[in-house]
Amino acid sequence: MEDIVLYEDKRYCCGCGACKNVCPKHAIHMKEDEYGFVYPEIDNDLCVKCGMCKKVCGYQNTPEFNKVKKVYAVASKDEETLKKSASGGAFAEYAKSVLNNNGVVYGATMLNENGEFNPKHIRITRVSEIEKIQGSKYVQSSIEDIFELLQKDLDNGVEVLFSGTPCQIAAIKTFLKKEYANLFLVEIICHGVPSKRFFNDYIKNLEKKRDKKVAKYWFRDKSKGQDMTTRIMFNNGEEYIANGNIMSYTGLFLKSLTYRINCYTCPFAKNDRIADITIGDYWGFHEEYPEYNQKNGLTNLAGVSCVLVNTDKGAELNDRIRNKFIILESEFKKVERHNEQLYRPSKYSENREKVLEGYKKEGYAFVEKFFYKHYKKSIIKSTISSFISKGTKQKIKKIIGKLKR
Repeated sequence: MEDIVLYEDKRYCCGCGACKNVCPKHAIHMKEDEYGFVYPEIDNDLCVKCGMCKKVCGYQNTPEFNKVKKVYAVASKDEETLKKSASGGAFAEYAKSVLNNNGVVYGATMLNENGEFNPKHIRITRVSEIEKIQGSKYVQSSIEDIFELLQKDLDNGVEVLFSGTPCQIAAIKTFLKKEYANLFLVEIICHGVPSKRFFNDYIKNLEKKRDKKVAKYWFRDKSKGQDMTTRIMFNNGEEYIANGNIMSYTGLFLKSLTYRINCYTCPFAKNDRIADITIGDYWGFHEEYPEYNQKNGLTNLAGVSCVLVNTDKGAELNDRIRNKFIILESEFKKVERHNEQLYRPSKYSENREKVLEGYKKEGYAFVEKFFYKHYKKSIIKSTISSFISKGTKQKIKKIIGKLKR
């Protein structure tokens, strides 16, 4: 019997680990490639050729997609929840609803373990733990450890909310093999994911330059409103806050130059959605609704989420917490205009290979030099922009929006 080939090309693997978890002989482990991206590898001495790993691949055998039913702009009425969220606090409110119903929530956290950041999914059971899984993480999170735990919760009748990227949602659905009435699936609008090793090498490079250790890292800080402000806390208590666009890691992420190769042909980046609910930043909110401001309760100064309700189950969860939101019914085309991943994957550029090949040969120092050498104009533009208040930017955008109309 021939050996099983999990994928013919790296473009057909998202590194979710579902195949590893379904293997009855534990013959699969996840291994980093030369750039730090993880891929499954089969130990053929243990493999019994049952083929379960091939069947469970949600990336190559995508589950059924859903037509978007309703679209909303939302912001949590709870000021503390809104403050700790990257955008409008939609995920936190869904999580609170499930936890208050004696349920459990699975989401991505960023743990600092032995001097290395480890983005991974964890299980929480209390509202006080939500902060651990709030906020954006622009790096691939591992869900390897939660498949069986999540299934056990579901089989025990516990209400479960799982939040992740669309490919992670697909992995959960194919692993479970059946629908569960007590499972709510919430996906983020995803651009793509860099590797954990790439992020940690960036941190090490930063620590070397600053001569101090990084204790905590926030990709999105709300101190200047809903934007791309990065906040870093060092082990001596000092903090550094800057426009993420002028920092090599976030800057290259936003230019789509550091993702897994499969992200550029993602089968989930389209109008139809894989999860019960899709959430993301409502970028361009004030261009679409120039009449709205702080008095109306929806503003990017505080944070606005877009929510796409895709299934009856998603509508049920959303209806449960409508009173927790300042909510405005919106239109898909308005959200889509500012989130291209709702109609196509991130664009591939040959510069990706230049960045990653340089990284492989010379380490993260090459990445830093490449960014500051090739993107001077955008760095200068972002630097100037950081001196303009969010309120002023909104006024400018409103004027532009009116001119377009």
